[in-house]
Amino acid sequence: MSHISKILVVEDNPLLLLDLCDQLTELGFSPLPATTAGAGAHLLDETVDALITDIELGAGPDGLALARLAASTLPRLPIIVVSGGVRPSAADLPAGALFFPKPYRVETLVRALRGPTTARAA
Repeated sequence: MSHISKILVVEDNPLLLLDLCDQLTELGFSPLPATTAGAGAHLLDETVDALITDIELGAGPDGLALARLAASTLPRLPIIVVSGGVRPSAADLPAGALFFPKPYRVETLVRALRGPTTARAA
């Protein structure tokens, strides 16, 4: 497994975004925050080691669209999709992406990123 350091975190709720980024920083990661799918798409490049995105991101594209873009742009990028209101089907997710319902524990997300069955886009 490659080393995961820089994680693009996309969440439209400022408090949840700040909390997740703070917790990831405390665990030794370098979170890159964004509040919209469009902003996340602009930050998505080869320096990003993983993506964590909420599905419902307000106006504009949703997190599933961003996850699909990430999977097609950066094959093998670990992708985690989260939501408190939407339960996507397996067909809604890019191949290899994992879904976690809110509320989640950050340790659970990190374990999924670090584990042998790490979510990776096909």
